[in-house]
Amino acid sequence: MPHHRQALFVSGNLEDPVFQSMKKNNFNSKKKFIQDEKKHEKKHYRIIIGLMVTYVVYHLFIEPKTIGHDERYLIYIFLLPTIGGAILLGIYRRQFLINRFSTNKGFLLWSFMTLFYLAQGVLFSYLSFGQIAKISWDYCNYTVTKNNNEEILYCEVRRFWTGKRPSIDFKFNGRQESFKVAYLDIKAYKDESSTNYKLKINATKGIWNYYTVNQWTIVQK
Repeated sequence: MPHHRQALFVSGNLEDPVFQSMKKNNFNSKKKFIQDEKKHEKKHYRIIIGLMVTYVVYHLFIEPKTIGHDERYLIYIFLLPTIGGAILLGIYRRQFLINRFSTNKGFLLWSFMTLFYLAQGVLFSYLSFGQIAKISWDYCNYTVTKNNNEEILYCEVRRFWTGKRPSIDFKFNGRQESFKVAYLDIKAYKDESSTNYKLKINATKGIWNYYTVNQWTIVQK
């Protein structure tokens, strides 16, 4: 065997210097990728927690009570920001996704990963881009209502729900609406028929077909 071929064998294993160098570089690259991902995960975790806290605080204490329905709200305030945000998130995390899908094989695993990361992206997009759109719309709607006169609306009560998460269900413009209320607000109507009552709502019209509720009371027909 020629001398230069003998140098490539150690204990019967081929040790190509070029191959070993490529293997080492690939290992270092994967190691750096994993380290970078751990840093990203910590940052993303803090962002998610912050978004969730903002969502809860806004919807519990700040969000104005509105009634009404319009397809434009569903399209421009919910669907487009959420879908667009999910696409941008996918572009931002494309290297991570490429690495995940390239190192995992099998139709079932790919299907699970696709659904998992898609749901994760939509949730993150809704909490970020979706909430930015929602808060911006609420502010614009508020500025419009300030210039309009208050109206009194009478709505048919459909149900007094005194179970878990008490509410008043009613009809407005042909669609069912609901107010979340405290149990004490409707305790007296627990055994009453909802058909004997109406909901009197003091509201101001805003953008599209939405009204900002200023006050509401239960009145007998």
